[in-house]
Amino acid sequence: MEMLNNYSGLISLVAAIAAIGAVIVPIVIFKKQCKYDEDAEQRSIERERLAAQRRKQEIRQDAQDRLEAKRIANESPLARLAGVTDELEEKTYLEIRSKRR
Repeated sequence: MEMLNNYSGLISLVAAIAAIGAVIVPIVIFKKQCKYDEDAEQRSIERERLAAQRRKQEIRQDAQDRLEAKRIANESPLARLAGVTDELEEKTYLEIRSKRR
């Protein structure tokens, strides 16, 4: 019992530090979690923006490929005479697309 009386001040100090730590640690963890969530949201927004740019680029490239296929199909005089420009255009378009992938 005498030992408890001798060290009661030290025990009180340790208890006070533990109580303060019990309040501060969750606050620090909460702030870090909020920062992590904000960073994750920014990364998600950036990924969506890049995906939208890629889709636009693919649409633009698809239109360019179709125009090139139409031009190639119309350059063939035999295809125009035979009336098979649509089939030739589709075949050329698929060949162009397959070379890109």
